[in-house]
Amino acid sequence: MKKTSGFFICFCLMFFPLVFYSLEKEHFFIGQEDGDGFLAIPRHVQEGPDGNIYVFDWGDFFIKVYSPGGKYLRRMGGRGQGPGEVQRADGAGFGFTQDAKLYFTEFFRGHRWITFIELSGEFIKVLTPEINESFGINDAIPLEDGGFLVHFSFSSKPEMKKDYYLYKSPQSLVRIDQEGKVISEIINKEHFTLISSHGDGATSNLPFIPVFEWIPFKDDSILFTDGMSKNFKVYNYKGSLIREIETALPAPVKVKSRELNAWRQRREELMMQRNPGWYNRFGKVIEKYKKSLYDKPNVSGISSTPEGNLIIAGPVQFEEMERDYWLLDESGKILTQMRSAVWGIRMCEHFIFFYTTDEDQNELVHCVKRRGPEKEDFLRIKDYVISSSFP
Repeated sequence: MKKTSGFFICFCLMFFPLVFYSLEKEHFFIGQEDGDGFLAIPRHVQEGPDGNIYVFDWGDFFIKVYSPGGKYLRRMGGRGQGPGEVQRADGAGFGFTQDAKLYFTEFFRGHRWITFIELSGEFIKVLTPEINESFGINDAIPLEDGGFLVHFSFSSKPEMKKDYYLYKSPQSLVRIDQEGKVISEIINKEHFTLISSHGDGATSNLPFIPVFEWIPFKDDSILFTDGMSKNFKVYNYKGSLIREIETALPAPVKVKSRELNAWRQRREELMMQRNPGWYNRFGKVIEKYKKSLYDKPNVSGISSTPEGNLIIAGPVQFEEMERDYWLLDESGKILTQMRSAVWGIRMCEHFIFFYTTDEDQNELVHCVKRRGPEKEDFLRIKDYVISSSFP
């Protein structure tokens, strides 16, 4: 027995470190260490063309770069007024061009251009869209000809409703050439999205509003949904509707009073933590929003996978703080689904990225290494969920 026990102990000492090492490499967090590599408000994580992991940090305006093993390497951008710097972090995003350059965009009151930099961080140039209206860029996707598909948001005048104001948010998906000239407008929508007690700002976001979700699709087309139908629409780059893709996703449903109550309660709690003075002066206007203007959208996000499948995020359940996710093929067929308290799922060639928060409300960026078919890797996300709250 002693020999057997001794052998077993030695075996465990040798074997289990290997297991723990393997698990550590298969799933890890980035941006947890102190210093330049710390992520305060991580957003928009992507795998770069060099295999490294890139994350934009709204907290300090830097795009931060980590090795495939999670080691912090460098950062680029940073807060500033000039080209190559970020004027407004919240709403900013980035991506990679066909020739492996990094580009980033900014939202309202940010720079009115698309910035190009080397993966090392060296500034290259800016591309300014030729649009005369005040705009913010929600997202941009590069095309092979050097142009871009750009999702713009525009400002609008408020409309008074009894003793409060509602604001619309006009949005357009536009194709521009490599000089910034508008070639075509593909999609345009506008809905009420903000509420305020004033006619000149101090707005709060409304819940349960139509979305403006799109991704490049096959054969030079766009897949689009506003979350108000089970079907997705497919447009060409000229803005013509080609067809619709039917899905078995749940249909939009009426918003219940208890759901609005849960939203108001959560909104109040968050604002009282962050800025109680502002909430007491302006934020209480949300109490006047008694009935939803729209049905509850059945979609809150959409992204594509390396194999051309679609990851669909359902609406946030404010009472349970979870949401449904579906993996669909390009025909709209559901391959698998799950419910989880994660957000921002992105499936890349070598990684799955997503976010959760810990018990102290710190945001965590999960990096899970791919190891099999997309359907199986998609379901592995649930193995690493350690929290059940949203930011």
